[in-house]
Amino acid sequence: CPWQGPYHELTVHEAECTHPTKTGNELMEILDEMDQTRKKEMQLYNSIFSLLSFEKIGYTEVQFRPYRTDDFITRLYYETPRLTVLNQTWVLKARVNDSERNPNLSCKRTLSFQLILKSKVNAPLECSFLLLEGPYDDVQIRPVIYHFVFSNESNE
Repeated sequence: CPWQGPYHELTVHEAECTHPTKTGNELMEILDEMDQTRKKEMQLYNSIFSLLSFEKIGYTEVQFRPYRTDDFITRLYYETPRLTVLNQTWVLKARVNDSERNPNLSCKRTLSFQLILKSKVNAPLECSFLLLEGPYDDVQIRPVIYHFVFSNESNE
């Protein structure tokens, strides 16, 4: 049973849990789904480790500052100060619940990130990048690897 809850609710859960009465085929389907989830996680981490073995790699710790837009209905967004990685200047922007009209009314909050190249480049710059949580962060981040070719015309 994949249930994870507080210990004081264990007896109530055990009384109501349907897993002990499931057939072997149903249990095998559940275990297969769990196995597929683990495989996807391992594939992501293997991809991250292969990125870390590239010849040119840069990393930096970022700290976001809050800003508000000048719209009629102001929206909160976050931005880092300019940072230099791989001899280029970058800015990272984040928006809260980018797809929702009023994110302050939602109890489930998400951040969408945007990496912006501020430097001028002579040739297109192909990058793979991701955002990971730091050792003392309170934020849970699900890492996703992004690939983009930055140029003077498409810098975000």
